[in-house]
Amino acid sequence: MDARKGNIYEILNGNKQFLIPVYQRYYSWDIEQCKRLWCDIVEMQKKGKVGHFVGSIVNIAEQAMPTGVQKYMIIDGQQRMTTLTLLLIALRDYALENTEDTTINARRIDNMLLKNEYENNDEQYKLLLTETDRDVLISLVEKKPISDNTRSRLIDNYNFFAEKIASKELLPANVYQSIGKLQIVNITLDRSMDDAQAIFESLNSTGKELSESDLIRNYVLMGLEPAEQRFVYEHFWRPMELLFVYETQDSVMDRFFRDYLTMKSTRIPKQDRVYEEFKLYHLNCEFSTIRELCQDLYTNARYYTDMVFKRSSISALKSLYEDINDLRMEVSYPFLLKVHNDYSRFPLVLK
Repeated sequence: MDARKGNIYEILNGNKQFLIPVYQRYYSWDIEQCKRLWCDIVEMQKKGKVGHFVGSIVNIAEQAMPTGVQKYMIIDGQQRMTTLTLLLIALRDYALENTEDTTINARRIDNMLLKNEYENNDEQYKLLLTETDRDVLISLVEKKPISDNTRSRLIDNYNFFAEKIASKELLPANVYQSIGKLQIVNITLDRSMDDAQAIFESLNSTGKELSESDLIRNYVLMGLEPAEQRFVYEHFWRPMELLFVYETQDSVMDRFFRDYLTMKSTRIPKQDRVYEEFKLYHLNCEFSTIRELCQDLYTNARYYTDMVFKRSSISALKSLYEDINDLRMEVSYPFLLKVHNDYSRFPLVLK
């Protein structure tokens, strides 16, 4: 393990790329976290502080290549790293749109902090997010048009920073200077010696920063070999996530896992113990592989989201789901999941 104190400029400088693995949650910081970061920057500058600690970034270095990009898989810290990247994009765009202000070097930000200047395709980007957010961040870096109906916290937070910079509460040059004063501990793990899963859990042991479903995703996918990890993510986990409505994804997925475990174990886990209960279930479940377990999760998530979001092409079921929601009978979901599973094995005709 190698731990070094630095700032985002030192971390991003060089022919590097930081990757968010598929088992990590999507970008989840909202305007409130961005406001706190902005207030820290303003206070630090106005009070003449020499620095402000904003947390750590924990990563695993991929095998070094003699030439090309050195890649790092981020285990913890993608939220602050992505947010600082959005702030840098907003600063660069301000400089591009206000060419009379020469205090910000847009080309320097672009080629040293957002991109690897001499690389092509995905390797040209300093930060590469998961599928959920990747295209949006690349579009912001490249200044490509983004559809008006695209829902993304990345866009909301970029707009927040762009408005703050335009307001000149701080001069843009002072914003750039203050970002460099934000202190970050960059921790690089040794893949052969450090237990990434144990470190991840210790960093998030309070359960406050990550949802139960975030922790379960990490547990399920992190330990798989890369090829199997990609297969399980693309065929089961990602399609399962897409079943849930974007705005309420975390909370409803947490409820799904709790109700799924209730159906499987016939006892109700405590709300703050779903992750721990899931690990116990996995050790003793009927599935011999993670792939089989995730296939079952995906199947039951389809049943669950149909009930929660009142989806069905069968009029009788759709009407039933509407009644359950109107009467707030969520307590019936574990039982109804079992009914759906039984029906899938012994189907009857429904109209």
